[in-house]
Amino acid sequence: MGRRELTALLGGRKTEHQSPLVTFSAVPNDLEDAVAYELDAIEYVRATLFSQSETPGGGSSFTLGDMTQDGHQKVNVSVHIKSSLSEGAVRTALDRFRPLTFSAVFKMHDMIAEWILRANGVNDWPFSKKLAGYDKLRAGGCLSEPSLFAHRPLLARAFWELYRFFVPFRGTVVHSGGLVLLQDGTIEVMRGTDKICLTTGEQGSYMRAMCIITKNLLGLVELDPFLETLIEGDFLQLEKYHGQKGFTVRRTRLETLTVNVLPSHIVNQHPLSVAVDFDHLRQTMERTYPVEADGRLYFSVAIVVHADTREAVWDLPVESVPSGLVTLREGDTKYDRFLRVAVAKA
Repeated sequence: MGRRELTALLGGRKTEHQSPLVTFSAVPNDLEDAVAYELDAIEYVRATLFSQSETPGGGSSFTLGDMTQDGHQKVNVSVHIKSSLSEGAVRTALDRFRPLTFSAVFKMHDMIAEWILRANGVNDWPFSKKLAGYDKLRAGGCLSEPSLFAHRPLLARAFWELYRFFVPFRGTVVHSGGLVLLQDGTIEVMRGTDKICLTTGEQGSYMRAMCIITKNLLGLVELDPFLETLIEGDFLQLEKYHGQKGFTVRRTRLETLTVNVLPSHIVNQHPLSVAVDFDHLRQTMERTYPVEADGRLYFSVAIVVHADTREAVWDLPVESVPSGLVTLREGDTKYDRFLRVAVAKA
């Protein structure tokens, strides 16, 4: 699935209520000052307690043309495992802080909302007035938003409706008690006769989505197809709270692939050229890392070419892995930015 399809899934098609793509004037440093502590703390909690990471846990490698007797590519798979004697104790301790973590994530959500509203001239900070200000701007078609939301109206709508839903329950957590941490990690929050039960999966989705969104707004990460699909899966997990239909991809996976190209498979030495069937690479990865029908597999590719006197590596990130049969050629401006060449060791 390419960037265009992902953008459509996240709401890339214009709707009658979508605000015009007006230049968004807010300064990222203002948001950074407001969320720096929460972002750092939540990143630690989600990595340690929820085992969340946007980096691959291992990778695969193969030599081009090295096939099995039944015609499949021979693949070597590696897995990176981290362990610590204190890891269990840390996770147990952090488990008790789930309600506080939820509050911290909501604060980050709230600070993003304020940051956007301030850029639109709204400076009333009681929650009801923030939401009233948003509703008025959106109804009038004059809401200016950062490009992350301006180009993805479904994501923007889900962001604001999730905020609207959580506002009264967050107040209960902070001011009124009415909270129970269940044995399985579920957070039960009561407000009068209303109650929500945030499962561990929903907590993780809320946490990850807000962290990725925040880091994108701060310019710390660029959204590639993998990160876009992660956000989509997280908002699909939270659909019963924000009520927005249209998110479809539930699970996503990121891996790395290294392809070794021997001299016998080099098309030309000068300029160095090699033909690669990227559909074959994709099929090989899909066999190695099967995903369910509602999932997506993404991978980066390092094409390592062992020439007579040189070694060349085309490092293709997730968003730049092409399809079909492609000839990678030294001097090709389309792929030279991914190329590293070194003198081969004797």
